[in-house]
Amino acid sequence: MKQIGIFILTLCLLNSCSKSDDLVDSEESYDYSAILEAFVTNTAIPTYADMKNNSIELLSSVDAFVETGAQTDLDQACLDWKATRKAWESSEAFLFGPADYNNLDPLLDSWPLDQAQLDQVLAGEQELTADFVRDGLGALLRGFHTIEYLLFRDGAARTAADVTDREKEYLAAVAEVLRDDCITLWALWAGVDDGTTEAQIMEDLGIDVSSPFGAQLKNAGQAGSSYLSQVNAVEEIIEGMIAIADEVANGKIAEPVGSGNVLDVESWFSWNSLTDFKNNIRSVQNSYINGYDGSTPGASLSAYVAELDASVDASMKAKLQASLDALDAIPEPFRNNLGDEEKTTAAINAINALATALQNEVKPLVVE
Repeated sequence: MKQIGIFILTLCLLNSCSKSDDLVDSEESYDYSAILEAFVTNTAIPTYADMKNNSIELLSSVDAFVETGAQTDLDQACLDWKATRKAWESSEAFLFGPADYNNLDPLLDSWPLDQAQLDQVLAGEQELTADFVRDGLGALLRGFHTIEYLLFRDGAARTAADVTDREKEYLAAVAEVLRDDCITLWALWAGVDDGTTEAQIMEDLGIDVSSPFGAQLKNAGQAGSSYLSQVNAVEEIIEGMIAIADEVANGKIAEPVGSGNVLDVESWFSWNSLTDFKNNIRSVQNSYINGYDGSTPGASLSAYVAELDASVDASMKAKLQASLDALDAIPEPFRNNLGDEEKTTAAINAINALATALQNEVKPLVVE
């Protein structure tokens, strides 16, 4: 019996050594510090900084249009809306943290727009200030889609002469609130330097940014972080990627295709829907390679996965590209092509395959 026990113990030790040689024990042995640092520094904060900066430009162009009534200023506001929207949609793989616990996701991007109530606001007599929008109106009457409705018709900038003074008043107020929300989201991740315009806005809004979420994520598993371990933090990044892939495939595409109702299509006033979807997939890509608007060499989930199983990394990159290609194949605008079953089904299937690969191939390399 003693000899058998020794033999079994020896086998266990050998198996343990073999397992550690073949695959890193992620929970106990792998240090994810570089990946988390790069995710915060190269992906999340640059994305939110771009959104913040473009939202400032958007408010400036809106204010110029309100003052001049010129078509060129309205056209510029439309371009600035799209630029700000690009960064927002490119952040949707990481809607955890401040976007979640500060309720900024619904405040920025609730859909569908409550157009009937919005028209009631426009028909009313309240003074449409930023404070009124911020404190007196709900999420469906502010954010990207309210601005979109006020700026666009049928995929193009409205005719400037058709925009009423009341609409201009509302547009200026909601653009200011959007700017403040974009600055808030960036500041809650990155922190702010004293003496800056952003710091003053945070002070005016009474928002404490003294403990940036980016630092908490980078320091996962250490005192002061909201994450008990690095694995918890990396798992949340992966879950965010899975969630937006699922939402694009089975919500943003499949639901309006299934209903055939153009009113179910997000961003249909601007005809920006397919661009939104592609930027959502790029948010997954950026989270995987740790970059924004292109790969940033260095630590990333991609490099980690490639070290453990190069075939999984290659498959992930192929599925990301296949998802973007499938979206490219859907004719513009999406709202006019809901009946193109072949191309919409191909996109749904490609993006679902991406989500499945993240769930079944990438996530187990971290959490199991």
